[in-house]
Amino acid sequence: MNKAELLDKIQASWDEINEFLASLSTSQKTQPTDAAGWTVKDHVIHMAAWEDGLTAMLDKQMRREHMGIDEATWKNGDDAINAMMQQRYQNLTWDEVERKRHEVHNHVLKQIDGLSDESLQLPYHEYNPNSPSTRHLDSLIGGSTYYHYDEHLPWMAAIAAGRES
Repeated sequence: MNKAELLDKIQASWDEINEFLASLSTSQKTQPTDAAGWTVKDHVIHMAAWEDGLTAMLDKQMRREHMGIDEATWKNGDDAINAMMQQRYQNLTWDEVERKRHEVHNHVLKQIDGLSDESLQLPYHEYNPNSPSTRHLDSLIGGSTYYHYDEHLPWMAAIAAGRES
């Protein structure tokens, strides 16, 4: 995928998330929970935290360290990491979450804008020499942006509507 296509996908999903969030009241974003105890706000800060990890990766920094995740939790996988992040950020206000989400998103867009189409096809280990992953950068960016937004949207909609997700 080239940079223009990647940015278009990110923008389309970002617009969809923003439209959805704008349709909710603050109480819908912060009060109802799913069976795991997550609010819409928890999902939003979760997506922002992972996108912030992407900013570190694009700067060739260690995502885990940038995200403030200890090595044992990181090795335990996504469920452990996500639980830690939910606990860490649960006391943020909706306004604080929104500020963070927009700051991180704008930062990652600037980083992507500075990439070439060729660099988007580089394997992950070019950005993290400790990783054996050969997954291309465009795929990793998608996983922390448009794919992640699309994944969480139905869960957030179910929470806001008072349904189990």
